[in-house]
Amino acid sequence: MPETAAASITLAIVPQVVDVLPGELVIEHDADPGAHVDADGVVAIVRAPDGTTVIRAAVDADVDRWVALWTGGTAHGLDAPGMTASIAAPLSAAGLPVFVVGTATADLVLVATDDRDRALAVLADAGHSIVG
Repeated sequence: MPETAAASITLAIVPQVVDVLPGELVIEHDADPGAHVDADGVVAIVRAPDGTTVIRAAVDADVDRWVALWTGGTAHGLDAPGMTASIAAPLSAAGLPVFVVGTATADLVLVATDDRDRALAVLADAGHSIVG
């Protein structure tokens, strides 16, 4: 856990429609992207300087599971400020870790399965509409 600084910011929350997607997901880092390109259950593949991360549907043997929250109900352009922060900031303030994958119009925000209910309550309290 990184050390926290004694600093804060003020953020105007942009209310969004957050859809809870069905099922549970797994995050794999340093995965072989070629093995997953057309595989069933793959939600996202991200290639970055530190390696490749694959987000896929969980199977029985998987332990660390995540739930996907989709902000596509409030689709936006790349020029809309504060959209990702409006979701991540309340979750961070509540001490909940997230993993975010963005598209050109929305975000896929993953929260640990065990944190699902608390995350949804935090987002609702922040003014977001929860569906699904």
